[in-house]
Amino acid sequence: MKKFFYSIFFILLFLFSIIILYLSTAGFETSKFNNLIIKEIKKKDAKIDLNLKKIKIKFDIKKIQLFLSTNKPKITYQNIEIPITEIKVYSKINKILSSKIEISQIIFRVEKFKIKDIQDLAIRIKPSNFKTYLLNNLNSGEIEEAIFELSLDKNFNLISYKAKGKIKKIDAKIINNFTIKNISFNFILDSELTLINSINANFDGISVSNGSINLKRNKAIQIKGMFDTQFDLKENQLKKFIKKNKFINENEVKIKGSLTHEFEVKINNNFKIIDYDYKSRGNISESKINLKKSFKNDALKKEIKKILFNKANVELNFNTKNKNFLLLDGLYTTDELNYKKFKIEYNLDKKNQNYLIDLNIAKNITFDLINLKIPSNKVSNIKSEFNIRNNKLIFKSINFMEGKNSIFIKGLELNKNYEIGKFSSIRVLTFDENKENNNFMINFGNKILISGKKYDSTNLLEFMSKDNKSNLLINISKEVEIQIKNLITDSKIPLSNFNLIGMLEKGKFNKMSAKGEFAEDKYLDISLKTNLNKKKIIEIYSDLPQVLLSNYKFFEGIRDGKLLYHSTVDKKGSVSRLTIENFKVIKAPAFATLLALADLKGVTDLLSGKGMSFDLLEVIYEDKNNVTTVKDILALGPSLSLHMEGYIQKKPNLVSLSGTLVPAKMLNSLVSKIPVVGNILVGEKVGEGIFGVSFKMKGPPEKIKTSVNPIKTLTPRFITRALEKRKKK
Repeated sequence: MKKFFYSIFFILLFLFSIIILYLSTAGFETSKFNNLIIKEIKKKDAKIDLNLKKIKIKFDIKKIQLFLSTNKPKITYQNIEIPITEIKVYSKINKILSSKIEISQIIFRVEKFKIKDIQDLAIRIKPSNFKTYLLNNLNSGEIEEAIFELSLDKNFNLISYKAKGKIKKIDAKIINNFTIKNISFNFILDSELTLINSINANFDGISVSNGSINLKRNKAIQIKGMFDTQFDLKENQLKKFIKKNKFINENEVKIKGSLTHEFEVKINNNFKIIDYDYKSRGNISESKINLKKSFKNDALKKEIKKILFNKANVELNFNTKNKNFLLLDGLYTTDELNYKKFKIEYNLDKKNQNYLIDLNIAKNITFDLINLKIPSNKVSNIKSEFNIRNNKLIFKSINFMEGKNSIFIKGLELNKNYEIGKFSSIRVLTFDENKENNNFMINFGNKILISGKKYDSTNLLEFMSKDNKSNLLINISKEVEIQIKNLITDSKIPLSNFNLIGMLEKGKFNKMSAKGEFAEDKYLDISLKTNLNKKKIIEIYSDLPQVLLSNYKFFEGIRDGKLLYHSTVDKKGSVSRLTIENFKVIKAPAFATLLALADLKGVTDLLSGKGMSFDLLEVIYEDKNNVTTVKDILALGPSLSLHMEGYIQKKPNLVSLSGTLVPAKMLNSLVSKIPVVGNILVGEKVGEGIFGVSFKMKGPPEKIKTSVNPIKTLTPRFITRALEKRKKK
């Protein structure tokens, strides 16, 4: 009996297995449920037209549930055909067997569903942000394939959903009308989780690949993602992305490289961003900046026309913790030859934009004010930390170094016109051919104090005489005190114990008193005063004129004597008088030297090697409207006398001088003693002569042409003014 029941059980089990296997594979095909399904769907939405082929009853082994299945049904919604290739409808077994359908789940597959058709369907749905974006921002493309699983209650209401599929070649507009083209990705989603991977796209020269997004819905929406970008951006493309950047808009910029991006975003139920973190890392393989206006600087004698970057690492970060920064680290060059290291770190906080710069420089660098020259074969380094706040550049520190040379600036503040507002301190230590030539400190407090062991003033006068309209110190009005033990001058004559007390008003001295000592008890005195008419009066006295005149070719070779300089300066210009007494000229012009041979005293001076002696040199000139009018240059000496006048025009650069040179003063004196004839030929006043030579000098400063009338062309009289000067002496 047991065997019989076992046999029946195994037979039934076998038959059940055969049925299950059959239903799970081939299924039982029927058209009995067609009208029933169509009727149920029509009840929910009468706008749906459904035409079904034969339906199969099949068994889902995983779900242990029967379902109805059909392939390639023809479904039309408001005259738009929906490309569904397969539908599975799950229902309770007892309902199916009783020819009733109570749908618990619908699974359908879609292929080649074009975005245009989806947009046409979206017109019929209720207004929403999603609908607006779908209709206005998406173009072309399609859902290549997708499977949707919808779980429903007995009233056909959606309980939950699942979907997976593949979308390709969609064009989407984002902010500022930028369009991302050829978007392709795979997706898996349900009511709590959305996974998007294999994202690829193109964004106007930027290609996106290997992208993925993970979206979780809980109390808040959490989004995590990453993607790679490769970019090769030209000038016009960058201008589209960065419209308000003045530097990008005014110059030609090209950039090529690749980046890997990671991001996390948390959004609350009101769709407000409550937390975010964005990171990007990669490299700039090649970049070029062509400056439409070449960068010029007094320190860099050669102008910079372009900047190239190579193998530069990039790191970018944004987050709600305000740890926002951009880091660039790599190689750069301005001549396409010598690549040097650079590092820039930029804090992206809008309220406090902080920069860190570490830059190696291989160029000829010259700081004229301190006579520091660095050749291009030596590598200099500059490090700086600064920020931009309220349109001001605020430098925490600037540190320039090359070998033993160093310039350290602390607390410098510049306004939008790059004018100095204030600074804390400046420390300078430099060497010239391994000999210390600068060692001083500048402190900015209640007054500006400059103190130290050495200052190289070799180029100071030349620097101050440059035509520079800008005044970087225009915002500074303070008392100034200078205490320098040793000053190095261009004449190589040291000036020791230099002390200065003065007052700056809007970056310019309006009062000053300075003293210094040369060797052998010789002194330098400088004073500046402002009178009641607001005119500045400058007076300089020097026991060694060559210290102040060594930068000027006109005075080249002057030795000994005493110098007195007086100048009155106002807004219109200046009137100046320079007087030098009892001096010698070691390097006289060639034609003046030849003429001096006509005088016995001149021969004596030249043969002794001590130079040509002069009793007096007086120069009177006026500066006004970029023109220096030379009213009078008078030089009187035992062997030679000279008078000149003319003008020097700065723009365009032009020199125009004319004058008279009178040699052989002793010979003229002998001629003047001849009765009657002497008065006719020479004149009654001592110093007038017949042996005068007139000359003219004209042309640009570097190409002045001098024309001299021959000796046989004699002047009838010497210059009256020379005689008057001699009478005064």
